[in-house]
Parts: sequence; structure tokens; C-alpha cells
Amino acid sequence: MPIKNGTLNMTEDNKPHTLNPEGIPLPPPTYNHLCITPLIPGSVDLVTLAGLTGIDASSSANPKAIPEQARIAYQKIKTCLAAAKATPRDIVQVRHYIVKETGDPDMDKLDVVERGWGEAWIEFMDSEAGGHRPPDTVVGVASLATKDILYECEVWAVVRK
Repeated sequence: MPIKNGTLNMTEDNKPHTLNPEGIPLPPPTYNHLCITPLIPGSVDLVTLAGLTGIDASSSANPKAIPEQARIAYQKIKTCLAAAKATPRDIVQVRHYIVKETGDPDMDKLDVVERGWGEAWIEFMDSEAGGHRPPDTVVGVASLATKDILYECEVWAVVRK
């Protein structure tokens, strides 16, 4: 599948195609950040994103709070969607993963839905998607891929060409 400037040219077959958009730190070699699957070839695509976080493994200056990590994750989502010629308005499903025990006693006593990521999500969707509110699932987890990651978000989108 031809990729030019970090975007995908969807002129080939009807098989899923994956890529890592420019501007997003590379994931481990076991997966790519973005998959585009033609549902109706040449007409409608399903865009699925791996869970995106507010952490850059190559940086030592990562945020330690959930709302700040969430805001960075949402910008990564926007970048990945753009690489698939999609926008946040095209999102049809969202999953939020929040670490239950962060090491911050004040934060840990709150339910995962009350930890500031939701307000950041609403701001993001209001500014980038005109207030669109796709269905979502919120999952409290023991841990994510590394100990520094407190928040992760994955989305699905549908794009008409």
C-alpha cells in the first residue's frame, strides 16, 4: 500500500492496511497505531486506532496527571485520524482506560470517571467535533503498558469517501 507524507493512498484492494502516522512516537514492533479497513471499497472505511496515551517513551518530561496525559492522547488521536482522512466527528466508538491506583491518594479515592479526563474529552470533542458524543466505555484497570501510563484511549471511526 503506497504511503506518501504519512498518509495512506486507498486505491488498492479491500484488505485492511496499517500505518504509523508521522508526528506520533512509534509503537513497539508488535503493532501499528492506525488500521484502515474498507467496508465498502472506494466508498466507506472503518478506521481503528490502537490505544493512544499521553506518554512519549523517549521523553523524561512526561505528565504525571491523568488530565494532562489525556489531552496529549487526544491530540495523537486527531493526528492519526487525519492520516486516514478522518476527523473526530467521524468517531463512532471510544474506550477510555484509566489506571485505578496512581500513587496519588487524593486521585485514587475518586471513581475513574471523576479523574479529569472526561472534562478534557468534552473540551476536545466540543472544539474538534462540534460537540459530537459517540458511545464510549470507561474501564478502570490495574495497569497499562508501562508504569508511567495512567490513561489510554482507543477509537473507531467510519469515513465516507
